[in-house]
Amino acid sequence: MIPTLSRRGLLAAVLTAATAAVLPAAADEAGPRPLPVTLPPLPPGPPVLTVEGPSGPRSFTLAQLEALGLYALTVDLVWADEGGTYQGVLLADVLAAAGLAEVPAVDVEGLDGYRATIPHDDWRRWPVLIATRRDGAAMAVRDKGPLRILYPLTPDEVLASPKMDLRWVWMIARIAPAAGGPS
Repeated sequence: MIPTLSRRGLLAAVLTAATAAVLPAAADEAGPRPLPVTLPPLPPGPPVLTVEGPSGPRSFTLAQLEALGLYALTVDLVWADEGGTYQGVLLADVLAAAGLAEVPAVDVEGLDGYRATIPHDDWRRWPVLIATRRDGAAMAVRDKGPLRILYPLTPDEVLASPKMDLRWVWMIARIAPAAGGPS
């Protein structure tokens, strides 16, 4: 199923407005950086992510993802019930573990079929987070989990564009090398 533009178009407009509203004018252009964090391990569970690498598909459980190194990023989003501190792994670390660190771009696909292409420059320039938890707790699908992409909220003009908002994929299920160019 291909999602309607209106869903993502609305998301893009709302996130752009929220970003402008919550960021201080004098903020560091690099913005808030995820900080390393240690949390109690999550209980064993089924695979939640498939990454299509050069050696074939690789499945990850939440525990396997978090073993790559946990980081925390606090964000304020327009939806009051979605702000907070998210914990997870860096997209760059997941791609490196799957042998995709140097691909030009990856497609990130959600359980709802929505797909966005994230170019290599994104995970090299910014600490793109694959969130596995919010405020220390695993995220359910109804809360846009179990995995979601978060970019740092910054006054960087590139990150503030509506085009970038479309890369905030939630309910992530699959990552694969992109067939086309970045979205």
